[in-house]
Amino acid sequence: MKESQFWAAIDELEGCADEASVHELHELLLGEEDEDVVAFQRYLEKHLSELRRRAEEAGNPLGEAEACAVVAAGKSVYTLILNEPAKFHEREWDCEESILLERAAPEVLGFLQRLPESPERGGWLDVRFGSDFTIPPIYEKSIERLRDLIEDSPEWSRWWEAAESPRLFIILELMKSPELREPPSLRRRHDIVEFSMSIDPQRVRRLRLPGKAKQAAEVACDDLAACLMHVSDALSLGAIPSFPRAAEG
Repeated sequence: MKESQFWAAIDELEGCADEASVHELHELLLGEEDEDVVAFQRYLEKHLSELRRRAEEAGNPLGEAEACAVVAAGKSVYTLILNEPAKFHEREWDCEESILLERAAPEVLGFLQRLPESPERGGWLDVRFGSDFTIPPIYEKSIERLRDLIEDSPEWSRWWEAAESPRLFIILELMKSPELREPPSLRRRHDIVEFSMSIDPQRVRRLRLPGKAKQAAEVACDDLAACLMHVSDALSLGAIPSFPRAAEG
């Protein structure tokens, strides 16, 4: 990322860093390579540091949130305040949420680092779990069988081709604690679509009892089908193909 690209990204904030505009910046950075996100953060830290140093020397010290608000206002405003720090007090600033700008790139990098490497088997579909309890092995195996059936289906492969992305990464969130449950979320990068969705944990936890192979296959089918229907709607892929039933085992 060049400095001109950094300022172009800042322009996406439309002059103010708040929860809504920083969310848009998040989405923009998610489409960049890791090294570009790192470069964005370095440029930001450099400009914030230089601005606060100049303001301190001029007797007009700025706090972190105030400096973030100046950068968020764009290159021309930043350059003006950098050269004449006293002008900061000549206008109204919305600094209530501007500190969110400083956290944007680190949060994106944290997300990107959690993405899995390309699976060795070379498939287009990957399914992982997020959980605050031990997931019954029989449920995991049912999900794996179902994933393999979908990947081996030409009909499903044609369906996913319309997404124009080589990989789909699904995270099944199984959280006992209600405060940890998030609404369905889809993110897109150059080489991956990531979708996460909270699943009813009680149905899964009941599979810990013996003799639950049939129920595990049914629960796995319901959960994965729900995720894939959300993905299909979000990406306008049309109706999903007929859903295979995982074999019991």
